Order: sequence, then C-alpha cells, then structure tokens
Amino acid sequence: MWNIPQSRWQLALASTVCIGGLLCCASPAFSMDPAPTTASLTTCNITETKTIKIGLLAPFSGPFAADAGDFANAATMAAEELNAAGGVCGKEARYKFDLVKADTESQRSDAVVTGFRRLNAEDGLNFIMAPYASTSNFEIDLMAQAKMPYLLSANAEQTKAMISKKPDAYSTVWSRVPSYLGYNTDLPPLLDKLMAEHLLTLPEKSVYIIGSDDPYGATIAEGLTATFQSDGWKLVGKEKVPFQSVTDWRTQLARIREAKPGVIVLTESSPPSDAAFFNQFIEQPTSSVVFLQYGPSVPEFSKLTHGKSTGVLYNLVGASIGSRPDTKEISAKYEKRFGVGGYFSVAGYNDLFLYALCIQKGVDPSDRVAIGKCLGSLDVDTPAGHMVFDQTTHLAKGGDQYLPTLFYQLNEKGVGEIISPPNVAEARFKQPYWMTK
Repeated sequence: MWNIPQSRWQLALASTVCIGGLLCCASPAFSMDPAPTTASLTTCNITETKTIKIGLLAPFSGPFAADAGDFANAATMAAEELNAAGGVCGKEARYKFDLVKADTESQRSDAVVTGFRRLNAEDGLNFIMAPYASTSNFEIDLMAQAKMPYLLSANAEQTKAMISKKPDAYSTVWSRVPSYLGYNTDLPPLLDKLMAEHLLTLPEKSVYIIGSDDPYGATIAEGLTATFQSDGWKLVGKEKVPFQSVTDWRTQLARIREAKPGVIVLTESSPPSDAAFFNQFIEQPTSSVVFLQYGPSVPEFSKLTHGKSTGVLYNLVGASIGSRPDTKEISAKYEKRFGVGGYFSVAGYNDLFLYALCIQKGVDPSDRVAIGKCLGSLDVDTPAGHMVFDQTTHLAKGGDQYLPTLFYQLNEKGVGEIISPPNVAEARFKQPYWMTK
C-alpha cells in the first residue's frame, strides 16, 4: 500500500483517489499546466537558434558544497538535454543555455555580493537561480534593484519577512519552496500518530532540542519548542550552538544521556555537523528518536556515518516526491551520471525547466521584468507537486494540495524514504535499531 504509481496531482480529472485500495478521498480538479518536458519545450518549427546565459549563485566551496554541486549538476543535465533537442522554443527563436557559476564561499556576505555583481555584469545573462546563496537571503535586495529574475530554493522565512512588506518591489524574485511553517509544527503530530499506530514506543513523551544560531536553525528550534509544549510534550533540555562550528558534541550528549529524552531534535543543518553528532551519539545511544534537520538529506551524511544512521528522521518542504514517475526518471538519470544526489539533484533540474517554460510561453528572455512576472504567474505541475506562488510572500504555496511537508527515514542503504504523508509514502516507519522497545 505504500507505493503510489501516480501522484494525486496527475489524477486531477478523477473524482476520487484511492490509496492502496483502502482509503479513498475527493481529488480537487486543479487547472494547471502539465509538468514541462524536454519534448514539450523543444517541439516547434522554428529554426533560428540563439544562446543565452543562466547564472548559478551558490556556495560551491565550504560545508554546503555538496548541495551546490548537486544543484549545478542537475541544471547542467537539464540544459544539455534541452540544447541537444535543438533548444527551447521561444516566440521567434530557439534558445540554448550556457550556465555561469558564481561561488558564495560558505555563504559569506562579501562573496555573495561579488558573485551577484559578476553575474549581473555578464553579457546575455538575465536569469539567476540558486539553491541558496546566503543564510539571510539579503541578496534578494540586490536582485530587486537590478530587476534580475531570481528563483531560489531555501530560507523561505527570511524571504517572506523581506518581501511581504512590499511585494511589488520584488517583482522578479520568487521562492520555489513554501513557508517553513511545516518545519515548526508537523513533527510532534507525526510522532503522536506513530505512537497511536503502535509503530513507535517511547519511554516518555519528552524532547531535547538543540538549535543553531543561524536564522534557519534558530527559527525552526523555536517553532518546534512551542509546538511540542503545546501538544503536551515535556521539554527536558534546550540549547543553542554556533552554526557550522561544532565538531565535538560530547558536552551536549552528556546532558542528553542524563535527561534520557524520548526524542532528540537537532536543527543545526550542515551535513558534517549532523554526522559528527550522530557518530558520537551512537557510541552510547539513548532510547530516543533522532530527528536531524536537513543534514541527512545530503548523501554526504550517510557516507560520514558509515552505514550506522539507519532509522534517523528528517523532513523537507518543497522537495521532489520520490514516488512520482517524473522524479524517479530525473533521479535515475542523475545517479547514472553523477552518483546518488540529494534534495537539489532534482530541484536544479526543475528550476531550469520552469525558466524554460516562461520562454516557451513566448516571453523575451532578455526582458527581466517580463520573465519575473511569468515566473510569479506559473500554475504548473512539478516533481514537488502543484506549484503556485503566493503573491504577497512570493513563496510557493505549501500544504497537501500544493507542496507538502515530506518526512523521511533513512533506510539500510542510507537513503531517505518518504514515510509521510501517506498518499505519497514509499515506506512505513520503523523503530530505530538503537531503541529498546
């Protein structure tokens, strides 16, 4: 019952969706464009061909280099496929893509500014996309001033806080990921559900939360603290650590072993830090669920934990849905060429296709304002679900009818499998091997 051959978005014409033959529910009839494909974007009678440039702004060096590499590899794969098919059909010409990278060097502010300026000055470059470039997203002000179309995929709350004050000033800036509200609220109800279904046994409903001092980690830690407590969980420990800095977690783990929480949450999101935490935890584990924010989604984490991290939980918003056929196809192509990829190995591919879709709709790629307007008006099926942008925050809309919060558990191969929501789940939750029942 756990493998769904088609997503509900692909079944929009059906009156009901049945999951595993057991649960049926009404399926909303969305009016949206189908997911763009190489064939749909390149089939036309136009013969004139032009080449345009696309900027990739990302931390290609530093602890998040794996994400940047996945994003660039996926974008390269997408561009090469479209170029090989003759180029994207525009209004009067076909367009081939040339990618230009700029390194933000561990998300350093000065490197972000330098990278943006170099891309903005590049002749024939009128679109920039990024997994993320900085921890605060301050670069969206630079994009807005230059009227540069910018599609980014992280730090949604920072984007929301900046843009919602004056949306019209950021007409070319859009976030492919939805609000991070699900990160703040959705974990405690899932754990309660797993316990009610007798899939999870905890010594008590208690939680120990470690946040980090960057905006992403700090916001999620505070949100989860409030949600756990409002849902009746006992907070037995809470602390904050420096972002990307901790390699020795034994001080924190000593306090965790004394508290013996039912759940451990760490929102420091860098894969090396998360791996170091888990490796030191498993030396003397407590009977606790381990939830690590984001880090386990990067293949580097499983390599660094040497096959011992089976059972770790994490979640993602705006991620591609692994049970969808298009996600499986893109992931298989990526793995064949580059090896196993993480979150951005599909996102980078899809981002480029969204830009190509605007060109295919007849928008002049040199008209920055028009491209930005097109991106914001998209209503389209994607590997991550139904993508529509909120016009006040410029975030993609989240929720089960749009882009859901996906919960994963690492399997024996170190690969995350979706365990929730049920309609797109790839596996059932299993109590981690280090926990006593």
